Amino acid sequence: MNRLTSAAIAATAALIWSSTPAGAKPGSCSDPVVFGTTLSATGDLAGFAEKWRDMTIEFAREINRDGGIFLRSCRKKLPLQFIIYDDESKPETSVRMFERLATQDEVDFFVGPDWSSMGVPVAAVAAKYNIPTVMANVAASQARSAGRGNVWAVPMPTMANWSARYFDMMAKQTPKPETVLFVTQANAITRNITDHWIQGAERLGFKVIGYETFEAGQTDIMALVLKLRLRRPDIIYISAFEAPSAPLLQRMREVKIRAKDVQHALLSGTLARKLGAAVEGMTGELTWYPGVKGPYAALAQTVLSRSGTDMFDYPWTMSRLSAYLIMVKAVERAGAVDRMKVRAALAQGRFDAPPGQIAFGEDGVATGNGALTFQIQNGKPVIVWPPERATGKYRYPAPAWNGTRN
Repeated sequence: MNRLTSAAIAATAALIWSSTPAGAKPGSCSDPVVFGTTLSATGDLAGFAEKWRDMTIEFAREINRDGGIFLRSCRKKLPLQFIIYDDESKPETSVRMFERLATQDEVDFFVGPDWSSMGVPVAAVAAKYNIPTVMANVAASQARSAGRGNVWAVPMPTMANWSARYFDMMAKQTPKPETVLFVTQANAITRNITDHWIQGAERLGFKVIGYETFEAGQTDIMALVLKLRLRRPDIIYISAFEAPSAPLLQRMREVKIRAKDVQHALLSGTLARKLGAAVEGMTGELTWYPGVKGPYAALAQTVLSRSGTDMFDYPWTMSRLSAYLIMVKAVERAGAVDRMKVRAALAQGRFDAPPGQIAFGEDGVATGNGALTFQIQNGKPVIVWPPERATGKYRYPAPAWNGTRN
């Protein structure tokens, strides 16, 4: 990856979108509408976001291809511009950059940052300058309170919606699987997913027959694998990040673990490449994928394709793209570059996005739709649930895990 410094990213954005804009004055009908954001171009989180700068540029290009953002008060469209800085994956850097966006760059609105660790402190900047902000992968409700009415967030999916469609799919299979065993990496995020969906599975009539945890780098992983073999669950539900998941799944294949389905809540292209053929038949979750019909699907397809962003490799991308789209639509509904009116539009509106309709709860966090369930078929992710958005048919029981083949 070409690692760009904050200054280099800003300079590149300015080069592409003419001179660095000062922001549209309230009621202006001549200045561009300017969104300010930071991306984790460097640091520990860079692997999640390395395609997002190009994706952001392509998003602006697509909006501007048809003239830009329509402002009713101007009776015309104004171009969209971004100013982008690298937050270095550090909350303190992100705060400093958003301060700069507000004071030196005088942007009109904030989009981003990602991750609650940065979103909560940046929310205080939004509150300080009364700048409406749509954050991307931020789930913490504290961001809303810290933002004092200026912050909305679109994590995808939210915890309550994470595996809703997956368990709905499994409940409709014939014969219905009866037992579930949960395997969880010892991490706050992965534990939260599992703890929520243990209860969710039980409410849908599944019998939970185990809850096993493991540490990243655990040396005795085979002991856990042998427990799975002994318990023989119908469904093995794994909540873990990529690196610690790989040795677990490789050992599961080696001892020929059998199940009707193996679901990995955080299955991504990176993990799939590590596993090779061992990933075949597994299920996972994505907020959107090319080929899925829905609002702004063509826009998403174009932006992702031209920026070289694969949703399977970068599964958190749709939160970013949807944050941009929601802010564009909020400005259009406001009809003017007016922070008070945009704030009202965000608070009162429902917004269409590729994953479906998005609305905001009282905590400022998007409700909206859950993730789409996919299955790895012939080495590629195929959306299999819900049926109205599927791009292929679910193979059940999973042939590669059930001891059979198509």
